[in-house]
Amino acid sequence: MGLCAKSARQVLPEAQPTEEKMVVPPRMSRVNGWSKPLHKFQVACWVVFLVLTSTNFGIFIPLMPPYWRYTAYGVTGSIFLFHLVVHIIAVSINPAEKSVHQKNYLEPMPVFDRSKHAHVIQDLYCHLCETNV
Repeated sequence: MGLCAKSARQVLPEAQPTEEKMVVPPRMSRVNGWSKPLHKFQVACWVVFLVLTSTNFGIFIPLMPPYWRYTAYGVTGSIFLFHLVVHIIAVSINPAEKSVHQKNYLEPMPVFDRSKHAHVIQDLYCHLCETNV
């Protein structure tokens, strides 16, 4: 008997199969933020932006006193427009190095073999892109 009349027996976890799941690399390289598949944070960011915009212009500003509405529309409208423009620019930019820009993106993305190299980038050379970075 153990503490508080509880048994001291412990259950061992079941032996799990040792099969490792193969990670499938993406078929094509991503060029910018518009490349498929979209990341779940990208989708969440667009949804949050649309929800905040609609609640701001559809609920909050119409509930303000009439003499503040035009100012609020101007200020928050310019802030939302600025954010939208900066967001679209950031998503559209290709962040790759110039040497990577010259790569042919129509070819499938190669699989990284850890038995040959410890890291994807070593000594400023990318083993996937086969270019200097």
